[in-house]
Amino acid sequence: MKVILSCSLSMLLSLAVQAASDPTKPDVAMAVPVTVGADLAVADPAAEFKLGLIKNVQGQYRALVNGQSVQQGDEIDGYTVLSINRKQVVLQRANERLTLSLFKVMKTQ
Repeated sequence: MKVILSCSLSMLLSLAVQAASDPTKPDVAMAVPVTVGADLAVADPAAEFKLGLIKNVQGQYRALVNGQSVQQGDEIDGYTVLSINRKQVVLQRANERLTLSLFKVMKTQ
């Protein structure tokens, strides 16, 4: 009798542990409130730009920004491409200057 009770308890506990650690069970998602409106501002303007690559074509640098090929003087999303070198692309709009780097994005004034 003790053996049957022990086996039943052991089986019940193993089923509970297995259900608690099911690797196929989706993670629990948390609801995050989202505000939509005109007052919504982007915290970091450089975050809206993705620098894919920089290449030198016949002595002139070109870059792939947000999937679009640009060179010095081109415009992208309201910014003018101020300069491109082998490491970074500098964009400018009014008195705001953004530096996109292949390894790090930084904002300069």
